[in-house]
Amino acid sequence: MNSVSGNDVNNVVSNDGVNNSVSNNVVSNDTAYGVLGVAAGLGSFLGSGTILALSSTLALWREGLQLDASQVGAVSAILTFAFAIGSFCGGFIAQRLGLVRTFAIDVVVCVVALAICTIAPNFALLAAGIGLAGVAVGVDLPVSISVITHDVPDETRKTHLVSRTQVLWSAGILCPYVLALIVSPLGFLGARIVFGVLTAIALLTALWRVLDPRIARLHREAAERERAMARSSVLSTSNAGAVPAAATNRGMIDVLRSVNKRTGRPYAVMFAVIALFYVMWNLMANTINQFQTYLLVSQHASQTQAMIIGIVAAVLCVLGGVAYGRVPKGVWRDRMFWVGALAQVLAMAIMAVGGSMLFTAVAVMLFQFFCNFAGEMNAKVWTQETFPVAVSAQAQSLILGIARIPCAFASLALPSLLVPGLITVALWAFVVVALLSGVFGGMVVVLGRARVRHVASVAAATGKA
Repeated sequence: MNSVSGNDVNNVVSNDGVNNSVSNNVVSNDTAYGVLGVAAGLGSFLGSGTILALSSTLALWREGLQLDASQVGAVSAILTFAFAIGSFCGGFIAQRLGLVRTFAIDVVVCVVALAICTIAPNFALLAAGIGLAGVAVGVDLPVSISVITHDVPDETRKTHLVSRTQVLWSAGILCPYVLALIVSPLGFLGARIVFGVLTAIALLTALWRVLDPRIARLHREAAERERAMARSSVLSTSNAGAVPAAATNRGMIDVLRSVNKRTGRPYAVMFAVIALFYVMWNLMANTINQFQTYLLVSQHASQTQAMIIGIVAAVLCVLGGVAYGRVPKGVWRDRMFWVGALAQVLAMAIMAVGGSMLFTAVAVMLFQFFCNFAGEMNAKVWTQETFPVAVSAQAQSLILGIARIPCAFASLALPSLLVPGLITVALWAFVVVALLSGVFGGMVVVLGRARVRHVASVAAATGKA
């Protein structure tokens, strides 16, 4: 009969302990990554939530604070411009304060700003609060996405978590609509309740990001990986007399002037194409999100009907975001981009041809579902996949900020264009915008496929060597 020695028993126990420890660590990290994804994604929720909270309650603020038409337009424009400024500056602020510190501090600023809006007794404080809130959520959007890129080493999981932020962005569109509909019988108090709920969510997000030990652990592990890579670079270059890695850290301008060694393509080319795609798409999406209620009411829908259509469209947007997250990364996601791009062109064409409440409702719902496959989420994922982690927040900030500035000007001009005699021309112009969005996004997809082939060929050549 075979016997097992004491050493063998100890080895078995020891190995089981190691295996259990590794298994527990994997499970622990899986949970921590999920927690980080939600805590970061709530920044997207607050971004879209702030925009839609103001949009859905603007009439109530006008009545409650006795605002005139110019003040109503000013509040909306202040939020749009503030969002653009915050988006533009977010990466540079993170570079100076530190990504993790900005991730924690910025949402606290958002809490203060939304609280000011909630209790604002006059136009001046409402404008100040909404402006500060716009800057805060604008800064948080690129920073929260870059924190995921910074803290999550696995590429597949990273892409999945960045995709999940878009689901929370869509939820931020839906929730203010539903809440505004529920509290609409309360009049002006309802507007304060909507912003009060948003303030509470921002406060919970701030506490979660600062106090959750799992998020803190992921921050520490990412910092340790950075230090280990820096030490490795110094050791590998010092013997050859090269400049240490710490001395060759590149800023955003340096990166844009350089060539991606993995793909052989200049970073500036990818930056320009992604930015052009996002500008075109955001012009289209901004028009849908800000003026769909206006269009529906002008086409003889009641305010309640317009709100219900908006809620159904927002639900479809959330479902589309969930569906996008389930599409495997790679060729299938590229194929779904083409489907989404064609659907958005069709939606804008239906809106331009129809000119009725039914056609507009169908167009809005079609757009809101398929915008997840050929829209903002793609721009976010492409940016994080293309640029080095050290400058990804700056790249994201620049692209988001560049796109939102023309949207801010469009918001000022569109009300005067969406009138009889001009509305048809304006809507057909957005069909062209949708086509350009598809063209520039398609260029990114084609360049991305070329990148995959380049990496594969380099790997094959290295293997043969």
